[in-house]
Amino acid sequence: MIKLKSRLQKKSAAFSLVEVAFALGIASFCLVPLFGILPTGLSSNTAAIEQTAAANIARSIIADLRATPPSSALATSSLFKLQVPAKGGADSISASSSGKPQTLFFAGDGSFNTKATTTGANGSRYRAAIGFLPPSSGIGATSVRVLITWAALADQTTNSWPKNFSGSYETVTALDRN
Repeated sequence: MIKLKSRLQKKSAAFSLVEVAFALGIASFCLVPLFGILPTGLSSNTAAIEQTAAANIARSIIADLRATPPSSALATSSLFKLQVPAKGGADSISASSSGKPQTLFFAGDGSFNTKATTTGANGSRYRAAIGFLPPSSGIGATSVRVLITWAALADQTTNSWPKNFSGSYETVTALDRN
């Protein structure tokens, strides 16, 4: 009887199948929502990357416009060759006065493309539309609207503000042309 009692008191330390199933159920209950929000996080990350690239493009365009000295004739920016209204706004750009923007194209890495292209590693990803609104009185700041859109070739018309795009970044600034 003594041997029988010692066998009953001795238990092995292990998990039962019920405990393992219960633990797996709790783990799966916690992981399903986590896997459900993964696509949302990835799309948010992609959108943030595109917004950052567009903001950097807009910043470089504005820096190029501000570096263009005021003149009494139509000025051209040095980096992007944008036509900037004359000093005092008396000689406005015909495209700007009719509401038509100047258009530039940029690759996915932010490098400037001289024309819209879909081929190669540096195919156009971003489209920049730049419009000027000189002051009506001839003295004052020239307003500049910069609209960066992607995908660059979603809207094939380049002589108007884009209307067909999947994402955009827009900023407005003023240039002192006096």
